[in-house]
Amino acid sequence: MAQYADIISIDAPSEAASSSRVDLTIRVKNTYSAPIGMKVAATLEYDAPPYPGAVIPVDWVNVDAQATWPFSGYFYMPGQKLTVRAKSFWYGADGVWYADDEMTKTVNLASVGSPNISDFRIADFAKA
Repeated sequence: MAQYADIISIDAPSEAASSSRVDLTIRVKNTYSAPIGMKVAATLEYDAPPYPGAVIPVDWVNVDAQATWPFSGYFYMPGQKLTVRAKSFWYGADGVWYADDEMTKTVNLASVGSPNISDFRIADFAKA
């Protein structure tokens, strides 16, 4: 359980095609009795470390007491299944960010189906 920055959810698809952009939203609730600074980070765990991070353009914000903030970002799907590991932090009066909560979500690699006959086109060329 989080002390002040409770991760409520990671909204992302359960599967994505290789090289496609995957949008995600990490919802974090301020459980403190006053506004505090909160931030998030998300790493993409697959293959071997070091793991890349998701792009979260606005990764910190001051959040009112008991309010939930949606941190939105994205990443590009590698050619294999991955785990998104989100971490939340809160900003202390001493000027230090403190790690607080953690949550994971798996994104599977979407299978590419076999082509349908309707996917093929024959072009007509006129011989001059």
